[in-house]
Amino acid sequence: MRENISVRQWQAMYRLGAFSGKDTATQCEAGWYDWFCRDESLAGRLKQIAPAVMGITDPFILDNFYVWFKNNCPLGGPLYDDARFEPLSGERNGKYFLVIKDSPHEKAKWVLYTERYGFQEPEFQCGNIREMTRYLNGLGPELQQGAPDPLRHLPPRLKSARDKAPRRKEQER
Repeated sequence: MRENISVRQWQAMYRLGAFSGKDTATQCEAGWYDWFCRDESLAGRLKQIAPAVMGITDPFILDNFYVWFKNNCPLGGPLYDDARFEPLSGERNGKYFLVIKDSPHEKAKWVLYTERYGFQEPEFQCGNIREMTRYLNGLGPELQQGAPDPLRHLPPRLKSARDKAPRRKEQER
């Protein structure tokens, strides 16, 4: 069984080539948890999603989270992958997040969903990994402070709908 290691340790092992083997045992050590692709494809898929992990420089995420990977099989469309970041403590408390790459159901190449958002809408989406890792590194200090006000990070569409609801109630009084 795979031991949960910090993102910092994962990055060091990745740089040393610890996860480059195509065998299933090596890829499970890298963090693959569930997949629908051929076992031999995992190493190549890891190379495609690894930039989401390797671009993290925020100390809080590096030292307090571990990463694992899932290959998803939608009912319609091609397979796609995600990297999931979970607190090493085991206590999510709104801090769990995942980065999706190339989902046929998303509007952008890279998409971030967070527990603090409720997984109903992406917190962030972009077309390249540089933008995604920049956002992730800005997310670290917020996660360190604890779960922020949930309204602060609602997508504009939901925020405006939520803002309107209390006004209607006030008008009914």
